[in-house]
Amino acid sequence: MATRSALGVDVGGTTTKLAVVTADGKVVADDVFPTNGRGDRSEFTAGLKRQVGRIRDEAERKEFPIAGIGVVVAGLLDSKRSRLVYNPNLPSLVGFPLAETLEDWFRCPVVLDADSNAACVGELRFGAGRGSRRLLSLTVGTGLGVGVAVDGQILRVAQECLGDAGHVIVQPGGRPCSAGCHGCAEAMVSAGALESWFESASGIAAPAREILALAHSGNECARMAIEETGRWLGIGIASLATIFLPDCIVISGGISEAGELLLAPAIESFRACAAPMCSDGVAVLQARFGWRATVIGAAAMLL
Repeated sequence: MATRSALGVDVGGTTTKLAVVTADGKVVADDVFPTNGRGDRSEFTAGLKRQVGRIRDEAERKEFPIAGIGVVVAGLLDSKRSRLVYNPNLPSLVGFPLAETLEDWFRCPVVLDADSNAACVGELRFGAGRGSRRLLSLTVGTGLGVGVAVDGQILRVAQECLGDAGHVIVQPGGRPCSAGCHGCAEAMVSAGALESWFESASGIAAPAREILALAHSGNECARMAIEETGRWLGIGIASLATIFLPDCIVISGGISEAGELLLAPAIESFRACAAPMCSDGVAVLQARFGWRATVIGAAAMLL
């Protein structure tokens, strides 16, 4: 018997992830390919069409027919949730009618949303945030995405999300980010920040995924870089918790794969900076789905 499922597509600044997800949160097929958001749009859209078609066909062969496609992007959306209107890491997709294009290609329902919202939905419905009434979700990857769900509903403050909450200032006059801020949380807590911390400590340039592997194998410079990232993450959490008063905080995204190496300093600085009314009894957890939280949440929006 065929099992109802949906296809999630997470268009990030570095890679695009795809996953076919069932109504109970099981991933039955997935894939990843480079986004190159600053490159040629036609090259990306051709790759997207090819990969979505391939994974849809694979799901149907396995008797997981797709009810629709949930596609999420890093950045701010228009009021109809039809296209991206701002993201310096994905300039080639700004203004492009992504939802309408996917509908035309695959003749199925398509919803478009912000990746920060999707990560929150994925962990709230299936993951570490289940049962939370006020969930604060932070996704640490190419950038820093932030989503909040209150009583099961995504909080949409500006541009169909919280606005650009990952750019809350944590160190005035600090490191610049791609959006033009100085000392914002994203500048201090992201793959690029981790790479900078590691290079400063070791004198070696390495991509974030290698730094995570080095840290897990005991490399001291890599561990120090992750701890520094975690410390700034905790300061960002403290600032956001003062506004949203969460009962649970979940950390997802590729950098969350560092686990306790990231979480322990984040929790320590969060507790040290936040008032007791914002931190006492608040759980800070690694996402159940790690980097998959966003793409699973994208699919969950169709289920």
